[in-house]
Amino acid sequence: MTITIKNLYKDYKGIMVFKNINCKLNSNDRIGLIGGNGVGKTTLCKIIAGIENYECGAIVYSPSTLKVLYLNTNENINGELTVHDVLKGFLSSSPYSLEERFLKSLLYKTGLKEDLLKERFKNLSGGEKTKVLLCRAYIMDFNVLILDEPTNHLDITAIKSLEGFITSLNIPVILISHDRYFLDNTCNKIWCLNNNSLKEYKGHYSSYKIQLHREVLASTKAYNKEEKEITSLKSMIEDRKTWFHKAHKAAGKDDNLRAHSKKHIAILRSKEKQLKKLEENRTELPSKVLSPTFNLINKNLLDSKLPKHIGYIKNLNKSFGNRTLLKDASFNIKRGDKIALLGDNGCGKTTLLKILIGEDMDYSGEVYLNPSIKISYFSQGLNSLDEEKSIVDNLLYENVTLKDIRNLLASFLFKGEDVFKTVKNLSMGEKSRVALSKLLLSNSNFLILDEITNYMDIESKETIEEVLKEYKGNIIFVSHDRYFTSTIATKILEIKDLNTVLYPYNYDEYIKTSKELKENNHKNSYVNSKEIKDNILMLQCEIAFLSGKLSRSLDEEEKIEVNNKFLEFSKEISILKSML
Repeated sequence: MTITIKNLYKDYKGIMVFKNINCKLNSNDRIGLIGGNGVGKTTLCKIIAGIENYECGAIVYSPSTLKVLYLNTNENINGELTVHDVLKGFLSSSPYSLEERFLKSLLYKTGLKEDLLKERFKNLSGGEKTKVLLCRAYIMDFNVLILDEPTNHLDITAIKSLEGFITSLNIPVILISHDRYFLDNTCNKIWCLNNNSLKEYKGHYSSYKIQLHREVLASTKAYNKEEKEITSLKSMIEDRKTWFHKAHKAAGKDDNLRAHSKKHIAILRSKEKQLKKLEENRTELPSKVLSPTFNLINKNLLDSKLPKHIGYIKNLNKSFGNRTLLKDASFNIKRGDKIALLGDNGCGKTTLLKILIGEDMDYSGEVYLNPSIKISYFSQGLNSLDEEKSIVDNLLYENVTLKDIRNLLASFLFKGEDVFKTVKNLSMGEKSRVALSKLLLSNSNFLILDEITNYMDIESKETIEEVLKEYKGNIIFVSHDRYFTSTIATKILEIKDLNTVLYPYNYDEYIKTSKELKENNHKNSYVNSKEIKDNILMLQCEIAFLSGKLSRSLDEEEKIEVNNKFLEFSKEISILKSML
């Protein structure tokens, strides 16, 4: 079972999409198809699936009766249809019957509740819509499966379930995805597509990165060697030209000198041909992404005097109607924390972010942030951008020079005249990069980021990771991209069972600990003791603050209130100490 692609060429309205595409899909291949936005990944997959035509080249299917299923989770579905009707439409071309019991088991398999069958498709969340569309992969008859961005809007639990399904298949699979963990866990080959070629790498995404790094080193070495040869040849050619010019003047009727000059001319022409050939076949120097402008993004952070404990949430309760999202949730935020907020779809992650920024005030409990904290919020809707202005105009702040802006934008892959593009004409991934650039120039010391990597290709994600690693302020972020999370997060805040647990370590350690907890079925005493000590320290800071207030002249009512809080915090410290 193979699909062979030979010299494929595709254009759209006279504009080339790609050319010279040669590759082969074998029986046991699970391909991760990667490349920058706009290089034609989706177009190539639609051509393989027979959905789109191509101008030149050939595709050979063996056997010729191969059935290819292409599934795009951004497919337009009539929003008025119920989930039952949508699944019914899928089943019309599948070998399964339309039994209610089967549909319910299908929903269960994808992590959906059976009561969604009667829900209109337009009322589903992004993750729920993706899961419904993925049902097609579980029920239809096919020999080759192509999934285009299947992890969009899925929570980590759903992504892991999808990974298990893909690795259980004994057929060729092609995956378009910017989720590098997903590619690591599912693929055994990587196809890297650009406009002029497609290159295959064996292994998963991380293996591809290692191979690519070696290629970059080899290319750089070859480039530097050629540079020396070119410099040497140019020097030799110039020397011989100078000698020949002087000899020609002095030659007169000297036959020996003229003969010697002819020999020099022959050598000169040979060196010029050698130089021309070398320049025409230069090794291409790998392009480098500019390093983040460290001093600019941390301009107001390096000398700031923020306290060790900058905020906390205590006994937070949040509901929507009869639905409870959070109950008695509590956690602390320390200076420099970069916290990844994890949890299943619909558990309240975005709601918690909106509570932190003060947009949602309909809750009970305490939310405290130090007055010196200045928050900048990145929303999924990119509301901070003026669509009618250029990229540069969106980033104009007081005390920020145009040179600084252009340097930062270059770090975010906007170079040359690109910086003057109007925002409304940008892709969603480009808009996300502009929005983050704007936040980093806003003099904030606390970034709250909601799904910042949505719509971004891998190159953009890796660029943003480098910038956020250099950022010295606090970050709380939501992302379903585990690679991004493991790179940025220093702590993990998990929403689970209506509550929150703050793990004082990175994502990889969190995964390891979660696995150990599941296997051993006991609580992690290290996490508990660490959190208890943090709570004690925070309460001691509160008591010190209250002691200062008690030393000042207060009216009787204020004094009673402060004294009661003092006693309450002292009692809590005693309880916490007894738990250690």
